[in-house]
Amino acid sequence: MRTEKEQSSPFSVAPEEDLLYSMAADGSRKWIDPIVTKGRFWRARLVLGGALILLFVGLPHVHVAGKPGMLLDFAQRQFTILGVTLHPTDNLILLALGLTGAITIFGLTALLGRVWCGYGCPQPIYLEFAFRPIERWLEGKPSARRRRDAGGWTADRLWRKSAKYGLYFLIAGFLAITFVSYFLGWDGTWERLLTDPLNHRRMLFVLVLVTVAMVFDFAYFRDQMCTVACPYGRLQSVLFDRDTLIIGYDTRRGEPRGYSKSAEAGTYGDCIDCGRCVTTCPTGVDIRRGLQMECIGCAQCIEACDEVMLKIGRPTGLVRYTTERELDGGEKRFRRPRVWIYGLLGAGAVTALLVLTFGRSGADVEILRGAREPYRMLPTEEVANLLRVRLTNHLHQPQSFTVELVEPEGAELVVSQSPFEVGPDQVATLDVVAKLPVETFERGQAAGVFIIRSDKDVVIEEKFVLLGPYQ
Repeated sequence: MRTEKEQSSPFSVAPEEDLLYSMAADGSRKWIDPIVTKGRFWRARLVLGGALILLFVGLPHVHVAGKPGMLLDFAQRQFTILGVTLHPTDNLILLALGLTGAITIFGLTALLGRVWCGYGCPQPIYLEFAFRPIERWLEGKPSARRRRDAGGWTADRLWRKSAKYGLYFLIAGFLAITFVSYFLGWDGTWERLLTDPLNHRRMLFVLVLVTVAMVFDFAYFRDQMCTVACPYGRLQSVLFDRDTLIIGYDTRRGEPRGYSKSAEAGTYGDCIDCGRCVTTCPTGVDIRRGLQMECIGCAQCIEACDEVMLKIGRPTGLVRYTTERELDGGEKRFRRPRVWIYGLLGAGAVTALLVLTFGRSGADVEILRGAREPYRMLPTEEVANLLRVRLTNHLHQPQSFTVELVEPEGAELVVSQSPFEVGPDQVATLDVVAKLPVETFERGQAAGVFIIRSDKDVVIEEKFVLLGPYQ
C-alpha cells in the first residue's frame, strides 16, 4: 500500500483498484494535464501532425483531373478520390479499398504497435498541437490554471476562459465546415451558407452538431476518447505479440528505484522515481507498470526519461521503443510469420485495387427488371419484358450509348431514347422493352444477349435471362 503522502503527490498514479488512470476509485474524474517534453519524437509528431492537418483542410481545395481531391457525394451516389470517381457499380473496387485499409492497419499494428495512435490519429494531433497549446497560452501552466480555478470567478479568469472557448469554437467551426465540404464540395458548402442557409437546415444541423461535439471532445472529454471510447486500443490484445514494437521500461536496469549521491554503487537502479514519465503522458500512464491499453505510443515518456538520464549522467534508453522479447533478454524479431502474411495479403489487396481501378473500361452496364411484373403478354402473341439499363460513364467526357438485343433470334428491342447520352462520371438509366415470340421461351426462360456501344468506342456484351410463360 502507498502512504498518504505518496497518494497526494502530484506524480501519483491510479491505485491498483482504479479502472483507469483518469478515474478515481470512487468514480470521479481525475484531470490529466501533461507537461510537454519537446524532444525528437515530439518534433516528428509535430511535423507529421501539421502535414495531416493541412491534408485534411486542403483536400477539398485540391483538384485532380478537374475534380476535388475528395468528394463523397451521397446525393449523386458517387465518391471521388484523387481524380477517380467511384459509383455503386464499382463494388469490387470499394471492397478492395476497404480490405487494403483493414490489412494495412492490422499489419502496421502487429509490426509497429500503436504508431497510428501516437503519430497519425486526429484525436491526439488536434488535442496536443491545436487545442491544448491555446489553453497553455491563455491560462498558463496546469498548476497556475488550477490555482486560478480554485479562486472562484474573477475578471481575470473570465476573460481567459472566454477567449479560450471562443478560439475553440472558431477552430471547431472551421473544421466542421471543412468536414461538410467533403460531402457537398467547398464551393457548394459556402454557397449554401452565404446565400440562404435557413433553407439548408440539415446542413446547419450537421455543422452545429460537429462543432459542439469537437468542443466537447477537446475541451472536456480529451484523453478519455483514447482510453474509454476508442475501440482501437482493445485490438492490441489480439494484434500484438512479443515482437511488436512497444514503449517499454527496462525493469532489470531501473529497479530498485531511488537516488542518492552518497549511496554505494549498486544500491539503486537507474530509475530515480522522479515521476517525469507520468506527468508528461497525455493519458496519465505509468509506463513502469508494463504494457497497458491506455498507452498511445507517443514517446513523451521516452523523451522525459532521457532528459533526466542525461542530467544525472546515466545512459539514455531506460524507457524506449522496444519489444517484450527484448525486455526479457531476447533479440528483436521483426521478420516473423504474421508480418509476412499481412504483407502478402496487403500486396494482393493493393494489386487488386490498382488493377480494378485503372483496368476498368470506359463504362459499366447493369440490366434490371421492371418493378411491376416479370413479363406481359401482348395482343400480338408476343411477350414483353420491361427492363431498365443502368449506364455508368467512367470517362471525363459525355458518351452517347446505343443498346441492341442480338439474341435470341426474332427478338425486338424498343428503346425510349437512342442514342442515349450520359454525362461525364455520371450514372443514368434507360427504359427499354424486349419483345419476343412466345415460342422462344423454354420453361419460362430465354437467353438474351445485349450489345451496348458508345461513340467513344466502348463495346459491352451483357447476357440477361428474359422471362415468359412456362411451356
